[in-house]
Amino acid sequence: MDSPYKSNNMSISKNELKKISSLNRKSKRKEHGLFIVEGEKNCNELIESNYEVEIILATSKVVSLFPGAIKCSKKELVRISNLKNTSDVIAVSKIPKDLNYENDDKPIIYLDNINDPGNLGSIIRSLDWFGFKHVFCSENTVDQYNNKTIMASMGSIFRIQAHYINYQDFRKKFSKHNLYISSLNGNNIQGIQLKKKAIMVIGSESNGVSDEIENENHQAVKIPGMGKAESLNAGVATGIILHEMING
Repeated sequence: MDSPYKSNNMSISKNELKKISSLNRKSKRKEHGLFIVEGEKNCNELIESNYEVEIILATSKVVSLFPGAIKCSKKELVRISNLKNTSDVIAVSKIPKDLNYENDDKPIIYLDNINDPGNLGSIIRSLDWFGFKHVFCSENTVDQYNNKTIMASMGSIFRIQAHYINYQDFRKKFSKHNLYISSLNGNNIQGIQLKKKAIMVIGSESNGVSDEIENENHQAVKIPGMGKAESLNAGVATGIILHEMING
């Protein structure tokens, strides 16, 4: 794809479609430095963001809504998409270089082994809602540019910078911060006054936080439940935790 954001009078070759389709794989996203965005809302959020748009493909139904987009058939878009219901518009964007973390007064969130893309997208959306700009992720957390993560974020992906870093390096960077862990065995988060320099670690629903983090000196917190559900998924739990951290 030599020319970014082409005119809608142009067509796209089979080789270009094949390359775009390959971006559904993390290895190819990393190789080409590109990722796919689907849906009108997410594509509009992309265009309005600081991300660099490489190309937009759209069916005749919506192509007029995206100046510069290439008109494609729905069949061609289906070949690209890995979602159950293919949208009428798909964009390709460049992956930005990892931005420097700009420290602010907000607590730091570290996601440990969040492997469900929908959960990560939901977490990113909650972070955006509560005014966060950054999130730190373990290296085995699902890729932020997974298509399902982007869809679940509802456009928030373009306002939250995810930094993938192993825990040891992360802890060296923020060695003076107090460590809090979301845990079913913790104390009620509603009764805890978080320190100003705080790290909140959120683990996966199935495995919780890794032993490496669990064995470090920390304070465990939990969301009190009233019913019989075994647990909350990581996306829902994070939204509640963020509310308590900001407003508690």
